[in-house]
Amino acid sequence: MQFNGPTFNRPPVVPELRYPPGVLVERELRVWAISRWRGSVELTRAFLRAGYAHLPRGSPRMFTLNEVRDRGDILLLLMVTFTNPLDARELLGQVFWCGCEAIFFTVYNIYTNYERIFPAPGQVHS
Repeated sequence: MQFNGPTFNRPPVVPELRYPPGVLVERELRVWAISRWRGSVELTRAFLRAGYAHLPRGSPRMFTLNEVRDRGDILLLLMVTFTNPLDARELLGQVFWCGCEAIFFTVYNIYTNYERIFPAPGQVHS
């Protein structure tokens, strides 16, 4: 699927920044979501769906939300994979606050060790 620009509709407070041709863009971001009333998965899903609400019905799925859980079924991290890599670039490093809810988009580190909480030689922690 070919995209020529972002499909995520963000508030018009900052001019849009596009990657120059030939620059690789990551499609997968780590999501940090904090809410007083909802779980982080529900907040993230609602936020991303609201950003794509302007697209017509029947449009392709624009994001996939992935959960990483430990053996005790505790949520360790949320990752979102965008269909359009320009949407990932648009949200990378962004922080959105709304009352008692906040959502942040950061780079996902594939070398993060989720099995140990203390640093060990040769292992990266978030």
